[in-house]
Amino acid sequence: MASALLLTFAAQFTACEKYVLPEVSVAPDTLRFGAAPDSQQVFVTTNVITTVRPGLDAEWITTNPDWFDGSCHVMIRVSENEGESARTAVLPVHSEIIQRDLVVIQEGKPQQPEQPSE
Repeated sequence: MASALLLTFAAQFTACEKYVLPEVSVAPDTLRFGAAPDSQQVFVTTNVITTVRPGLDAEWITTNPDWFDGSCHVMIRVSENEGESARTAVLPVHSEIIQRDLVVIQEGKPQQPEQPSE
């Protein structure tokens, strides 16, 4: 009888799983780049599976890794901005139910001074 009671108690204890509330934060939450190709790291603090992926409008940005389980350093790389205007993208840092935004700003190429005509 005692062993049956102990077995029932053990089964109830192991069947009871705790749900952990997801947490996600990004530091820093804004990156600034010059016009040349470059890379910087951000640190994502999280306790769940999380993704960091640029949207289709930000093909000039790559992330590595783009998904992970638990806190992680993420490398953000930008390709050269050949235009004169700065460009900006917002990368969603997304877990199960939480999204934080990482803002990436890249300067445009400096305008070349006009050469005086002879």
